[in-house]
Amino acid sequence: MKKKIVGILVCMLLIVTMTIPISAMNKVGKKENKPIYISADLPTWEVGDSWTYNAHIYQASAENSSVDMIGIFNGELIFKVVEDTGDIYTIEGVMKPLHGIIDMPGNIDLKITRISSQKSILEIQKSNLSIIKHEFTRKGIVLIKFGPILLPIPIQIQLYHKTEFAPMWEILPFPLFDGKTGDYEKCSLIEEYSMSMFWGLIPIESSNSSEGWVGGALYECNEDTITVEAGEFDVFNVSCIIDFGHEAQDRYFSNYAENVGNIVKGHYHLGYSNGDTGFLIDLELKSTTYEP
Repeated sequence: MKKKIVGILVCMLLIVTMTIPISAMNKVGKKENKPIYISADLPTWEVGDSWTYNAHIYQASAENSSVDMIGIFNGELIFKVVEDTGDIYTIEGVMKPLHGIIDMPGNIDLKITRISSQKSILEIQKSNLSIIKHEFTRKGIVLIKFGPILLPIPIQIQLYHKTEFAPMWEILPFPLFDGKTGDYEKCSLIEEYSMSMFWGLIPIESSNSSEGWVGGALYECNEDTITVEAGEFDVFNVSCIIDFGHEAQDRYFSNYAENVGNIVKGHYHLGYSNGDTGFLIDLELKSTTYEP
């Protein structure tokens, strides 16, 4: 019914994307006098601005994938503005150490070790903070255990994924104000994906696709006040729910705070046509170096 498949996992990662990222030494903390915003306009980022998030990622194989597995990852996700050129911000994201497990069919169990990491690069349109391109590499050593074998076997595994959005994918429809509604523009996804072991010497799976899409649904924007690890914030909650009947439903919730210049809490859930979860990411701001 819908062909978002692995491509949409980008959204998160973005989307995890819109959440941009590193540690701020208490530059964002408890608010003594909470400002009340009538509306929030586009922020201006500078090279070096960063945001740090607690992140939980759930990722399942695509419906048509030849490899049936589920990955569950947790860690600290740090995004940092590394380049400001023309009308494009380049964002580098790092999730390290990466904690998690990978479940595969049968009696196969994989556990990700602490020397594993995830690195991503995002191109963001400055004029509207829409995502142009997102690519990430997840690699490291995993411990694999087969059925009755008592001792786990260490192997190196690497996953690469790139998604280009045509046109750009809008996450936050600036300017933001209470009661705003509208339709996200539908955009297609051009994707490249590969998985391998032992530094690329043993390929497992690879694919190229231009069949995915995202957007094309109604969003709502409402004022709210929420508390995360970084403190309490007045936010504009931008939500979008795409209902696919009883089979699947996609849900996006982005809580944007103007004095942070980014999302302070996000929930992005993408389902497959059979009702299963394809991708899920939950983000909560810990700190930031951004200053309005």
